[in-house]
Amino acid sequence: MKSDKRRRPLGFYELFENRRLKAAHRGWRARRPENTLAAFEAAVGHFDFWELDLQLSRDGEWIVIHDETLERTTDIEAREDGLRPYRVQDYDLAFLRRLDAGSWFVREDPFGTLAKDATLRRELRDLPPQHLPTPAEVMELARRHSVPVNIEIKDMPHRDAEEVARSFLQAIAPFDGSVTLLVSSFNHRYLAALHSLDPALCLAANIEGSLPPHLPEYLEQCGAKACHVDLPLAPKLPIDELRAAGITCGVFTVNAPETQALLYDRGFRVVFCDGV
Repeated sequence: MKSDKRRRPLGFYELFENRRLKAAHRGWRARRPENTLAAFEAAVGHFDFWELDLQLSRDGEWIVIHDETLERTTDIEAREDGLRPYRVQDYDLAFLRRLDAGSWFVREDPFGTLAKDATLRRELRDLPPQHLPTPAEVMELARRHSVPVNIEIKDMPHRDAEEVARSFLQAIAPFDGSVTLLVSSFNHRYLAALHSLDPALCLAANIEGSLPPHLPEYLEQCGAKACHVDLPLAPKLPIDELRAAGITCGVFTVNAPETQALLYDRGFRVVFCDGV
């Protein structure tokens, strides 16, 4: 059943005065462990909005994490109760919440930022233990800091699209109207299901590899008013045609300032970056 609520009268990107936007990709992940509350809080004042990743646990609860498996960004391999292949979908929320999601960052230094910045090393030593957040925790933090949020729903092939959409809308309902929200996904069936259930929700289609034919019509069918593409696909995007159709265009993931400038000049509204 479609929602009859009259809400979110403007699109997500129309609410920004800045024409050259920077999104904090998984939070400020060059300075904090990605997709943690510390990464999002660190990004306040340095980016225009946050981007985060969401997927469902075994017991149908939402958890903030990018990878399908847990070994890269948690201590799952060091735990005796961890079971290969360490898929998020194989664990209940209570188990996922007990994992250490911060120590790996200090150990791996994935962007080389710790090696170059003694102040950052000290900051991380004083950082409280980090765990995988729930969307409610991130949304509450966003509300407190008045930061817009882009939630990417990860592709979960074992889940029905309408089931995913209904569960997601239920999860974000407490923050409706208090957090400016954009929902994106590489699974465009999720977008279509969300649009059917709540036509006022702002949606973005994430695309990599190749473009669907008749892209403006395709995006309209998905209910998407924005299109985010990977950097190799950016030169192929018919950006003038999309902008004429009212579609906002963005690119991920772009850290080089000179590349960001070229993309803005070409007409892209937003770049997703790690804040290196």
